[in-house]
Amino acid sequence: MISKDNSPKDRSSTDIIKQFLIGIAFGLVLALIPLQYISLSVIDLKLLHIIVLAALVLFCGVIAAIFGNKFSGWLMTFLDSIPPLS
Repeated sequence: MISKDNSPKDRSSTDIIKQFLIGIAFGLVLALIPLQYISLSVIDLKLLHIIVLAALVLFCGVIAAIFGNKFSGWLMTFLDSIPPLS
């Protein structure tokens, strides 16, 4: 039996787009985490690095669009597990 939250028939295109954008925002946060610990002048960005980061961001967006509210639950669990910065 499929629950109401995960039923693909109940999701509109605007819901899918919203989930995709949430996934992209999460992917951007993941891509920017290393910049918290490394100075921008130290990083020697190459085209391959940019492609990998863009693929990570798009991957998060696609996974969020596919899984919908399930991805949001995983995201909230992940964000709750991160200790606060002081």
